[in-house]
Amino acid sequence: MAAKIIAIEEQNGPFQAVLQRTLRMIPDRQREDKNLQRLIAFRLRRDGEAQTQAYLIHKIRDIIQCGYAGNWYNYFKGDAGEKPGKSVDSNGSPPDVA
Repeated sequence: MAAKIIAIEEQNGPFQAVLQRTLRMIPDRQREDKNLQRLIAFRLRRDGEAQTQAYLIHKIRDIIQCGYAGNWYNYFKGDAGEKPGKSVDSNGSPPDVA
């Protein structure tokens, strides 16, 4: 059964060049995460390079605005719990939206 699993981040050819080009958008400390690489490779296969890069730009912008310092894979897949900056202010009310 394990032989049927395809590690798309390890495929050779033009896909590998596109994957490496897209991974350059990710900081070095996060880039080595195999789960994050697989997530990005999956999105590249499903959505293409332009859509995946737009997705990454959106998520990276969210990470910067929130000040999230954890594992990016967890943030991308939605397991980051309450994301800082997105939940409530210190007084317990929702943040103001300009």
